[in-house]
Amino acid sequence: MAARIIGRLGGMGKALFTTPAGWATLGTAGIGNYYLQQQFGTGKDFFHHKFTTTKDPDKIVDFYSTEEFLQILGIFKFATDFVLAGVVWSTDTDQKNTVWNAMEISFDITEREMQTADGKTVVAFFNKRERFQNYIPYTDILLWDQVQNYGYRRKQDGTIEVQHHGERFYGPWPVRLAVQLHAQYVIWATEKHINSPLFGSEDVEAVEAQRENIPAFALKEFVSSLRKEQEKSIAASKLNQEDTTRKEETLQKLTALEAKATKLKAQVTVSTRGEHLPAKGRLQRMNTVLHVDDAAAKDALQSAMADQRVGTEGGTEGGRAAIQGLLKTSKTMKA
Repeated sequence: MAARIIGRLGGMGKALFTTPAGWATLGTAGIGNYYLQQQFGTGKDFFHHKFTTTKDPDKIVDFYSTEEFLQILGIFKFATDFVLAGVVWSTDTDQKNTVWNAMEISFDITEREMQTADGKTVVAFFNKRERFQNYIPYTDILLWDQVQNYGYRRKQDGTIEVQHHGERFYGPWPVRLAVQLHAQYVIWATEKHINSPLFGSEDVEAVEAQRENIPAFALKEFVSSLRKEQEKSIAASKLNQEDTTRKEETLQKLTALEAKATKLKAQVTVSTRGEHLPAKGRLQRMNTVLHVDDAAAKDALQSAMADQRVGTEGGTEGGRAAIQGLLKTSKTMKA
């Protein structure tokens, strides 16, 4: 059986190079790959994400200047640990290192200060510019080369606008698309972390645990909002002398889910949802999807979202806001 399959594959491979139909297939594939490379391969300004925050800018500088941000970039703890284990710093500068003899990372930091109306000197602009060069391990053969910027600028009203910018990319188009999808997750996770109550606190262990599992933190935050709004919805229904049996059952599910939310297996994936073509060769829409791999959790979320969904009688404004708050940066939620 295996020999038959191998024989068929060999025959198909031979046909690609020896028949008119095969030549046409190869030509079409080549033209398609050339078009995709021109549109989505080497280029400049290949992503630009931002969000606002009122958190201490000094804490944000510390976050981007240390290994804390690497935990977000790595997504998974084992990936972050693997990268750190392979880091070798350059002997002539502290702004350059190699990772497992396959990736070279160099960076520079720019800061600009200003004086506020009350005479305080603050960092009004911060930017960490990083260059990532990937090679075939133990060779000088370059696979791809990219430059990304992470930082913030202080707005006139005192709020901080955090920005992630893909400055330039050189390499094959599939890698660039993967980098863009990763960048979409990173800005989502960074916003969740920086705008969380724990960010900048002295509870080091709790902060680190949160950074290591942003999806689980986002789930708990979301469930907590839904639980509070479910309580309001029940109270309103009781005032109207409505039957609240189903809503109270949902509340019990949400309360139980909130207690174990950080222990659930939750993950975020990013997809283009088929809306990745035209307009100057840039992705027009990407979706961050939160997946929850737990039957009880799915049941609780579906029940609560049915109660709080836009247009559902009895749903509260806060409940609808909670849903939209999660979907603001994660366009779609699948539970």
